[in-house]
Amino acid sequence: MKIHPMVLCAALLALPGAARTAEQKPQLALLRVNQQYESRTVIKKSTIPGAGNGLFAAAKIKKGEVIGELGGRLLPAADYPKGNHYIASVPECAREKLAPYRYIDAKDYGAHVSRINFAPSKINGRETHFQNAAIKQICEPPYFIFVALQDIEPGTEIWSSYGPNYDYDRFMQIPEVRDFFCGRMKIDCRQKFVYSH
Repeated sequence: MKIHPMVLCAALLALPGAARTAEQKPQLALLRVNQQYESRTVIKKSTIPGAGNGLFAAAKIKKGEVIGELGGRLLPAADYPKGNHYIASVPECAREKLAPYRYIDAKDYGAHVSRINFAPSKINGRETHFQNAAIKQICEPPYFIFVALQDIEPGTEIWSSYGPNYDYDRFMQIPEVRDFFCGRMKIDCRQKFVYSH
């Protein structure tokens, strides 16, 4: 199988039948990212209550520019880590080339963009204009890039949608999170709160 140069394989090979020692690690396939993008952003505590870390611009990023590449550990379908919310499914157009890998786990091996938090595109039918980044799937490495939807000034937190297949409710239904976003819109959402990704 031919591995694309952007995919770094750190594999420990053992002879058939040989016992592994405690120092040996299982095969690890990592999707490399362009490190130049990493200097344009910084990870720090999110402004969203309870969100943990977020991603902030460290330099001005212009509309249409690449913010960063996702990167991460490549996983076969059988190794899908349930409960890990940092998983991306390899784009359909790249699955044959990347077989047996089906997922990218960005939790521990992902680039800065893996810490971009979600913000709703609409609340109660009104456009929020909160999202300043978008995920783009491509058929070649790095497979996922984040692109600026507008000019992003240094110090600004970067927010995006994660797409239609993400479970947003577990986070968005927390009253403090609801009130944070509704407060930015200057609307009262205690009686009605409907959002769109």
